[in-house]
Amino acid sequence: MSRRSLLAGCFAALYMASTFTATAAAETTIELTVGTEPVESITTQLGARVSGAESGDDVWLVTKPTGGERCATNPQADRGNSISEDLVSTEGGTFTSSHNYNYEKAGAYLLCGWVTRGSGENVLAHAETTLSVRLPHLALSVSAPASVAIEQAFQLVTTAQAETSRAAWEYLLPNTGDGCPANAAAADSASAAEEVFGDWQVVGGPVSQTRNESLASPGAYLVCAYFEYPGRESPPELAASAPLVVLAPPPPCVVPSLVSHASLASVEQSIQAASCTVGKVSHAASTTVPRGDVISLGQTSGAKLAHGAAIAILVSAGRPCIVPYVKRSTGLKKAERQLAGADCTAAISYVRSRRVPRDRVVGLGVRAYTRLSPRARVRLLVSSGRGRG
Repeated sequence: MSRRSLLAGCFAALYMASTFTATAAAETTIELTVGTEPVESITTQLGARVSGAESGDDVWLVTKPTGGERCATNPQADRGNSISEDLVSTEGGTFTSSHNYNYEKAGAYLLCGWVTRGSGENVLAHAETTLSVRLPHLALSVSAPASVAIEQAFQLVTTAQAETSRAAWEYLLPNTGDGCPANAAAADSASAAEEVFGDWQVVGGPVSQTRNESLASPGAYLVCAYFEYPGRESPPELAASAPLVVLAPPPPCVVPSLVSHASLASVEQSIQAASCTVGKVSHAASTTVPRGDVISLGQTSGAKLAHGAAIAILVSAGRPCIVPYVKRSTGLKKAERQLAGADCTAAISYVRSRRVPRDRVVGLGVRAYTRLSPRARVRLLVSSGRGRG
C-alpha cells in the first residue's frame, strides 16, 4: 500500500469517528410528563424522560401561562418569563425525573423543557407541551325562608363541598336589585352588610353550617356566599345566593266610629278598612234605629286591637212587635192593619163560633201588649161561622 493510500484511509477513519460522535450527541432526547388531570392548588407532578444524556448534563423545566411568549431557544433566555423553574443535574444515560408543583390558578399552561451541556445555552434537546389545569370540584348552596316578620328568628343553612381545602365567606345585605357583589371583599364593604361567617375552611363534604338570624328593618335582603381562592379579594370560583324579604308588621285594628243611620254594608266596609274583620252579625229590635241600620259594635270606637281582630255587629231588626188590643168581632182586614201597624205579622186561623159572625175576630193567640221580636207572627183567630171549622 502506498503512503498516499494509507493517509487517505486514516483520514476516512477520523471522519467516520467524528461523524459517529456527532450522531450520538444528536440522539439526546427529552419527553415532558404531566400528572393526571392537574387541579388548581392540588400538587401535581411535572417531569421529563431523558435518554442519551451524559454525566453532568442538565435538565431544565419552565412553566408559564399560554397566550404569551412561546418557549425560548434555551432556558437562560426563558428564565425571566417563567412562573417556576426546576434545575436537575443528571448522571447520564436514560432516566426519568419528576417534581411536585402547585398551580395557583386554573387555566391553560405551557411546559418547556431543555437538556443542556456545559452551559444553559448549549441545548442538546428541547420539548414543549400544553396542559390544562381545572378548578377543583366545588358545590355551594344557601337556604333561607322566602319571607319573615321583623325581629322574627330564622335560620340560614349553608351547605358546601370541596375537592381540596377552600375558604367560604357569606354575607347578609340589603337587596339593591343588582345581585350579589363581585366577591367577598366587596360584599363586606357594602352598606349595611352583615357577615354570616368568614373564612370557613371546607374540605370534602358535603358539610353544613347553620346560623340563627333576625332583622329589625323591613325590606328585601340577599344572602351571598362565595368560594374564593386564594383570598376573599379573588374572583369567586363558585357563588350561591338566596333572596329574603322582611315584612313590616301589619297595622293594628283600630275600631272605627259608628255614625248614625249607618247601613250594615257601610259598617262592614269601614271595619275592613280599619284592618279589622267582620265578626258575628246579630239582630235586635230597636225603637230608635231603623230596621237594617247598625245599632252598635262589639268593641269601643277607637280601641286598638290586633291586626285582623273580629268586630261583632248588632243590627236593628226594626221596632218590636207589641201586640195591639183587638176588639172581639173586629173585621179581618182591620185586625190585620192593627197588627201590621204594631210591627207584627198576622197568622190567621179559622175557628167555628156561634156568637161571632163569619170573617170577624174571635180573639188573638197572644195576650195584648205582649212585646215580641219585630214582625213576629201573632195568631189571629177568625170566625168561620157555625158551619166551618
